[in-house]
Amino acid sequence: MNPFRLLPKRLKRRMFRYTPAGFPDPASCGAFYDARHTAFSGDDTMILEYSSVQAQRRLFERAISLLPPRGRVLDLGCGLGDLLSFLDAEGLPYESYHGIDVSERMVQEACRRFGDHKGASFEVRDILTDPLVAESFDTGYILSVLGYPIGDDPMVTMMTILKIAFAACRVGIVFSHLVTGRKEGLKFTSVPEEMAAHCEAEFGAQTQIDDDGIDFTYLVALRH
Repeated sequence: MNPFRLLPKRLKRRMFRYTPAGFPDPASCGAFYDARHTAFSGDDTMILEYSSVQAQRRLFERAISLLPPRGRVLDLGCGLGDLLSFLDAEGLPYESYHGIDVSERMVQEACRRFGDHKGASFEVRDILTDPLVAESFDTGYILSVLGYPIGDDPMVTMMTILKIAFAACRVGIVFSHLVTGRKEGLKFTSVPEEMAAHCEAEFGAQTQIDDDGIDFTYLVALRH
């Protein structure tokens, strides 16, 4: 029995709102989500820090509208595999799906949920220390992953992750980040237009932004 299930809802809500200032490395970030999986077992939105199932679905819809899945799909920071469920529920075609996360507990649960899914696989991996092979996928998604600052220079860490993922996906990738000045308390943000320009200059990518001017999360598609 999970003792965290006995905690009062008020205390769980306080735990849910706790946000670290950042992490020294991806392994520490993975350990944080391992702990969340234990504390909030049975409530996926609390584990993954989404405000609601609808908010997560809306983010997926925006990502797919920017870059529809094609061929071999990479889901970097896959969590519990919810993007895979979304793709299947929407009847979107793809050849295979591969989810990667630094949280061992997340990947274990995703494997349990989708163990019989043909064409789907999951692994625990830090691509900063174990990079992906170039063009080993076609389309990639990095959603609700890059919001916490990691390392001594979080922007360098984020750009390195994007560079590795972009090189690994033949068609391109979509990633989400947090808009500067649009919501109080966000610790690691960026300006959408500046981020897109940075990706164009650094990777030679063709970029497309999805920013409605209201939501504090924006998305950028990077295409080869």
